[in-house]
Amino acid sequence: MNLEKSNIPTSARSKVNSRFRNHQSDIDALSRKLKSLSTPSDRKALFGDRYTDDPEAGPRDLQLEQRQQLLSGTERLGRTSDRLRESQRVALETEAIGAGTLADLHQQRNVIENTHRNLLQSEGYVDRSVKTLRGMARR
Repeated sequence: MNLEKSNIPTSARSKVNSRFRNHQSDIDALSRKLKSLSTPSDRKALFGDRYTDDPEAGPRDLQLEQRQQLLSGTERLGRTSDRLRESQRVALETEAIGAGTLADLHQQRNVIENTHRNLLQSEGYVDRSVKTLRGMARR
């Protein structure tokens, strides 16, 4: 913020400087208050005996046990969701491969049908040429 103050026009800089000093003094006062309240007894007064930051203390009561069960259930649900997303990705990939295969098969069918038509047409030409040659042989 100090760097940005230098970019402000001089007409508005005095107002910004006074606001900045006020905010800085508020931050300093709140920081001192936070340091004075960071003792374990203050945390105990705020949260009560039920909650603690010490994971070594073990489950003291039912709420902590339930909280841990809820966290493990949430973690398990996250892993399951990840597996479902991966399965869906694989299914979509498989569907895309299947669609590509069907398109290839359709194209190959068209080629085979065209080849069959050409074969029948050439067979007709061969029959006509055989008739023509027989006719020529008789004459």
